[in-house]
Amino acid sequence: MRLPKFRYVVAARAMLGFVIPLLLTALSQLHIFGVPERVLLFIWPSSIMLMATETLGHSPQAFAILAWSIAWNVFLYVLFFTFIWCVGWVLRAWRASLRDGTTI
Repeated sequence: MRLPKFRYVVAARAMLGFVIPLLLTALSQLHIFGVPERVLLFIWPSSIMLMATETLGHSPQAFAILAWSIAWNVFLYVLFFTFIWCVGWVLRAWRASLRDGTTI
């Protein structure tokens, strides 16, 4: 099985980590779609930082906290999926060594 190139994995997950919070924020502000907090923490782990914006309204500090939360989410997505990609690479190399009769 071929794995996608590492740079494509990182770029795609960084975009995903950026788009998901923006989409969830837009949908919740428009009252179209509400996400329960338990689900939100799984798909946007750094959303816990948004508790700091409860009393700030639409001030620049609130937007700075939102931007910081999205940046952390991008970092966490890239870190998690890089780990998953590395595990896949090791398993692929291990299976290839079993077929060839060599060791890693």
